[in-house]
Amino acid sequence: MVLLPWELEEDILSRLPPRSLVQFRSVCKRWNALFDVKSFNKDQFARARPQFIFITDSKIYSIEIIGLDGVDPTIKLHVLDSSGIPYREWKFAYLTITACDGRWIKWIEYENKGFNVCGVGYDNTRPEKVYKILGYLECRREESSNACYQRVAIYECASHAFKFIDTSNKVWFISDVQRYSVCLNGNLYWLSFDDFRILCFDFSREIVKPFCLLPCRKFDKCDLLALQVFKGDRLSLLNQCCKTRTIEIWVTKKKIDSSNNNGSDEVVWISLLTLPPNNLPNLFIVCYGISYFIYDKTTLIIYCEDENTSAACIYIIRGDLFKKFEIDSSAFFCYHCVYAPNFIPLPLM
Repeated sequence: MVLLPWELEEDILSRLPPRSLVQFRSVCKRWNALFDVKSFNKDQFARARPQFIFITDSKIYSIEIIGLDGVDPTIKLHVLDSSGIPYREWKFAYLTITACDGRWIKWIEYENKGFNVCGVGYDNTRPEKVYKILGYLECRREESSNACYQRVAIYECASHAFKFIDTSNKVWFISDVQRYSVCLNGNLYWLSFDDFRILCFDFSREIVKPFCLLPCRKFDKCDLLALQVFKGDRLSLLNQCCKTRTIEIWVTKKKIDSSNNNGSDEVVWISLLTLPPNNLPNLFIVCYGISYFIYDKTTLIIYCEDENTSAACIYIIRGDLFKKFEIDSSAFFCYHCVYAPNFIPLPLM
């Protein structure tokens, strides 16, 4: 038997589709360990075909976006294996799907169903990734009272332990994190509309801190603002004008990593795309939010509901190209959707 050089093995494996790659984790310990190597993940991320992952009342799906470099892009729907995931028994009362660094999606079970999940991250100062969940618990002020208040807490997946966070002197709202947060390099970032800033929850220090000002500080209260990760190492901001439905996309000029995530008003944003209204719905009023990504700095792909039929839709917009793919609303109803550029289903934690 001829053994290939390890560098060649790694290069070959990095070119496999994610669904094929996950089948080879059990071949040997060295192949399995590749999933934790940053350079390998980066190569996989660069070659990944964009897709959305979403959950309905009966199945888990991925929508693969195909042919974005051509003149006639399309989508392909996959039904994912959800055996062993008991989400149907919970009737969606405790269900959240989220991406961490846009790379992996894991099913995480926790015992306290009264814990409301806001986002997932990890301590980026440690060599291994120990995932943590930021959320809150509804607590009663007195035993005999029905009045409740929110206590912000961190749930550590490895130890299954809760830790309460002091937020008495912090001007931020946990509901904003729950609705508008994205994860980048282990930290959560979200929009704060009160002071036109992006805030950050640092899981290594377990504190909230300001990150930067929004690039667009003048907007109507009914305009849609949505934050997303761009190229795996930057942030992007989508702004849709409620009156004209014109969309503008901003992205941070430099990479965001441990050296510059302490927050600064000197973070530079650049205007990447301005797109005409076409036939896009008013994204501000869609019931279950939106998910989007930018391809090759020229193409915007958005998941949202049709504002008339509530059917799940994918929109692909580039220059004069406008394509809408409506997924049969009679077949299912979409509850949660997330952009996952390189989805690989991993074992339950």
